[in-house]
Amino acid sequence: MGLDIAQEQQDALRILALRGRLDTDTSADLELAVQDLLAAGARDFLIDLGEVSYVSSAGLRVLLALAKQLEGSRGRLRLCALSPAVYQVFEVAGFSKLFAILKDRSAAIGAGAPKQTPPPVPTLAQQVARILRVGPPNPARSTAAAALAREASQLLGVRQAAVAAAGPARAAPVAAALPAAAPPAAAKPGMLGKLRGVFGKKG
Repeated sequence: MGLDIAQEQQDALRILALRGRLDTDTSADLELAVQDLLAAGARDFLIDLGEVSYVSSAGLRVLLALAKQLEGSRGRLRLCALSPAVYQVFEVAGFSKLFAILKDRSAAIGAGAPKQTPPPVPTLAQQVARILRVGPPNPARSTAAAALAREASQLLGVRQAAVAAAGPARAAPVAAALPAAAPPAAAKPGMLGKLRGVFGKKG
Protein backbone atom coordinates (compact mmCIF):
# COMPACT_ATOMS: atom_id res chain seq x y z
CA MET A 1 0.00 0.00 0.00
CA GLY A 2 1.29 3.43 -0.94
CA LEU A 3 0.63 6.82 0.60
CA ASP A 4 -2.05 9.22 -0.61
CA ILE A 5 -1.59 12.89 0.30
CA ALA A 6 -4.63 15.15 0.05
CA GLN A 7 -3.88 18.87 0.45
CA GLU A 8 -6.24 21.55 1.69
CA GLN A 9 -5.77 25.18 2.62
CA GLN A 10 -7.60 27.31 5.19
CA ASP A 11 -6.18 30.81 5.15
CA ALA A 12 -2.47 30.32 5.95
CA LEU A 13 -2.99 26.79 7.30
CA ARG A 14 -1.90 23.93 5.04
CA ILE A 15 -3.63 20.64 5.83
CA LEU A 16 -2.09 17.37 4.66
CA ALA A 17 -4.42 14.39 5.04
CA LEU A 18 -2.42 11.18 4.72
CA ARG A 19 -3.81 7.76 3.89
CA GLY A 20 -1.86 4.49 3.87
CA ARG A 21 1.55 3.65 5.30
CA LEU A 22 4.21 6.23 6.14
CA ASP A 23 7.31 4.07 5.79
CA THR A 24 10.65 3.83 3.97
CA ASP A 25 8.98 3.50 0.58
CA THR A 26 6.51 6.37 1.00
CA SER A 27 8.18 8.90 3.31
CA ALA A 28 9.93 10.53 0.33
CA ASP A 29 6.50 11.43 -1.10
CA LEU A 30 5.60 13.32 2.07
CA GLU A 31 9.02 14.97 2.19
CA LEU A 32 8.67 16.24 -1.40
CA ALA A 33 5.17 17.57 -0.74
CA VAL A 34 6.34 19.36 2.41
CA GLN A 35 9.40 20.86 0.73
CA ASP A 36 7.28 22.17 -2.15
CA LEU A 37 4.94 23.86 0.33
CA LEU A 38 7.85 25.34 2.30
CA ALA A 39 9.33 26.70 -0.91
CA ALA A 40 5.96 28.30 -1.66
CA GLY A 41 6.04 30.08 1.69
CA ALA A 42 3.84 27.81 3.83
CA ARG A 43 4.70 27.94 7.53
CA ASP A 44 1.60 26.61 9.30
CA PHE A 45 1.01 22.86 8.90
CA LEU A 46 -1.58 20.39 10.13
CA ILE A 47 -0.93 16.75 9.26
CA ASP A 48 -3.97 14.50 9.62
CA LEU A 49 -2.84 10.93 10.35
CA GLY A 50 -6.33 9.53 10.89
CA GLU A 51 -6.06 7.12 7.98
CA VAL A 52 -2.42 6.17 8.44
CA SER A 53 -2.07 2.57 9.57
CA TYR A 54 1.68 2.50 10.18
CA VAL A 55 4.56 4.95 10.76
CA SER A 56 8.18 3.80 10.54
CA SER A 57 11.39 5.52 11.56
CA ALA A 58 11.67 6.93 8.03
CA GLY A 59 8.27 8.58 8.43
CA LEU A 60 9.19 9.98 11.80
CA ARG A 61 12.38 11.43 10.34
CA VAL A 62 10.35 13.44 7.83
CA LEU A 63 8.08 14.78 10.57
CA LEU A 64 11.02 15.62 12.82
CA ALA A 65 12.83 17.38 9.98
CA LEU A 66 9.74 19.48 9.30
CA ALA A 67 9.36 20.29 13.01
CA LYS A 68 13.00 21.38 13.12
CA GLN A 69 12.54 23.68 10.10
CA LEU A 70 9.48 25.28 11.72
CA GLU A 71 10.91 25.48 15.23
CA GLY A 72 10.61 28.68 17.20
CA SER A 73 8.97 31.61 15.45
CA ARG A 74 9.52 30.23 11.96
CA GLY A 75 6.24 28.31 11.83
CA ARG A 76 4.06 25.67 13.40
CA LEU A 77 3.37 21.96 12.98
CA ARG A 78 0.43 20.07 14.45
CA LEU A 79 -0.57 16.42 14.14
CA CYS A 80 -4.07 15.08 14.64
CA ALA A 81 -6.27 11.98 14.67
CA LEU A 82 -3.53 9.44 15.41
CA SER A 83 -4.79 5.89 15.77
CA PRO A 84 -3.82 4.06 18.99
CA ALA A 85 -1.22 2.00 17.10
CA VAL A 86 0.39 5.06 15.50
CA TYR A 87 0.28 7.05 18.73
CA GLN A 88 2.05 4.19 20.51
CA VAL A 89 4.97 4.53 18.09
CA PHE A 90 5.37 8.17 19.16
CA GLU A 91 4.79 7.39 22.84
CA VAL A 92 7.17 4.43 23.19
CA ALA A 93 9.94 6.29 21.36
CA GLY A 94 9.38 9.31 23.60
CA PHE A 95 8.42 11.57 20.68
CA SER A 96 4.84 12.34 21.74
CA LYS A 97 6.29 15.25 23.73
CA LEU A 98 7.99 16.73 20.68
CA PHE A 99 4.80 17.41 18.70
CA ALA A 100 1.51 19.18 19.26
CA ILE A 101 -0.88 16.23 18.95
CA LEU A 102 -4.61 16.96 18.81
CA LYS A 103 -7.59 14.61 19.01
CA ASP A 104 -9.02 15.37 15.57
CA ARG A 105 -8.93 17.90 12.77
CA SER A 106 -11.66 20.17 14.15
CA ALA A 107 -9.90 20.33 17.52
CA ALA A 108 -6.60 21.12 15.82
CA ILE A 109 -8.06 23.88 13.66
CA GLY A 110 -9.99 25.38 16.56
CA ALA A 111 -7.04 25.21 18.92
CA GLY A 112 -5.25 28.21 17.43
CA ALA A 113 -1.94 28.18 19.25
CA PRO A 114 -2.34 24.79 21.01
CA LYS A 115 -1.28 24.37 24.59
CA GLN A 116 0.51 21.16 23.66
CA THR A 117 3.04 23.01 21.51
CA PRO A 118 6.52 22.71 23.08
CA PRO A 119 7.88 26.12 24.16
CA PRO A 120 10.75 27.64 22.15
CA VAL A 121 13.13 26.77 25.02
CA PRO A 122 14.20 24.01 25.34
CA THR A 123 14.64 23.48 21.65
CA LEU A 124 13.55 20.36 19.81
CA ALA A 125 17.13 19.11 19.80
CA GLN A 126 17.44 19.63 23.56
CA GLN A 127 14.23 17.71 24.16
CA VAL A 128 15.49 14.79 22.09
CA ALA A 129 18.74 14.93 24.05
CA ARG A 130 16.83 14.74 27.32
CA ILE A 131 14.82 11.76 26.11
CA LEU A 132 17.93 9.90 24.94
CA ARG A 133 20.38 10.55 27.75
CA VAL A 134 18.86 12.07 30.86
CA GLY A 135 15.34 10.69 31.25
CA PRO A 136 14.60 7.86 33.71
CA PRO A 137 14.80 4.30 32.37
CA ASN A 138 11.63 3.28 30.55
CA PRO A 139 10.99 -0.48 30.76
CA ALA A 140 8.37 -0.18 28.00
CA ARG A 141 10.88 1.13 25.49
CA SER A 142 11.82 -1.61 23.04
CA THR A 143 15.13 -2.05 21.25
CA ALA A 144 13.46 -0.87 18.05
CA ALA A 145 12.19 2.28 19.76
CA ALA A 146 15.65 3.01 21.13
CA ALA A 147 17.11 2.63 17.65
CA LEU A 148 14.42 4.97 16.37
CA ALA A 149 15.40 7.55 18.96
CA ARG A 150 19.07 7.29 17.98
CA GLU A 151 18.18 7.85 14.33
CA ALA A 152 16.22 10.95 15.26
CA SER A 153 19.13 12.27 17.30
CA GLN A 154 21.43 11.86 14.30
CA LEU A 155 18.93 13.73 12.13
CA LEU A 156 18.80 16.63 14.58
CA GLY A 157 22.54 16.58 15.33
CA VAL A 158 22.09 16.40 19.09
CA ARG A 159 24.89 14.02 20.05
CA GLN A 160 26.97 16.81 21.65
CA ALA A 161 23.88 18.50 23.04
CA ALA A 162 22.87 15.24 24.69
CA VAL A 163 26.22 14.89 26.41
CA ALA A 164 26.09 18.49 27.56
CA ALA A 165 22.54 18.09 28.80
CA ALA A 166 23.37 14.89 30.64
CA GLY A 167 26.40 16.35 32.41
CA PRO A 168 24.77 18.69 34.95
CA ALA A 169 21.86 16.35 35.59
CA ARG A 170 24.17 13.49 36.46
CA ALA A 171 26.76 15.52 38.29
CA ALA A 172 24.25 17.23 40.59
CA PRO A 173 23.32 14.15 42.67
CA VAL A 174 26.97 13.29 43.10
CA ALA A 175 27.80 16.79 44.27
CA ALA A 176 24.82 16.76 46.63
CA ALA A 177 25.96 13.48 48.16
CA LEU A 178 29.44 14.77 48.97
CA PRO A 179 29.90 16.20 52.50
CA ALA A 180 30.70 19.87 52.74
CA ALA A 181 34.42 20.48 52.85
CA ALA A 182 35.63 21.40 56.31
CA PRO A 183 37.27 24.84 56.61
CA PRO A 184 41.05 24.66 56.71
CA ALA A 185 42.44 24.49 60.21
CA ALA A 186 44.31 27.56 61.35
CA ALA A 187 48.07 27.06 61.19
CA LYS A 188 49.61 26.55 64.60
CA PRO A 189 52.29 29.14 65.44
CA GLY A 190 55.83 27.93 65.63
CA MET A 191 58.29 28.74 68.43
CA LEU A 192 59.18 32.12 66.92
CA GLY A 193 55.52 32.98 66.68
CA LYS A 194 54.95 32.10 70.32
CA LEU A 195 57.84 34.32 71.42
CA ARG A 196 56.48 37.21 69.38
CA GLY A 197 53.12 36.66 71.01
CA VAL A 198 54.66 36.96 74.46
CA PHE A 199 57.08 39.83 73.88
CA GLY A 200 55.35 41.58 71.06
CA LYS A 201 56.58 42.02 67.50
CA LYS A 202 59.62 44.27 67.26
CA GLY A 203 60.97 46.35 64.44
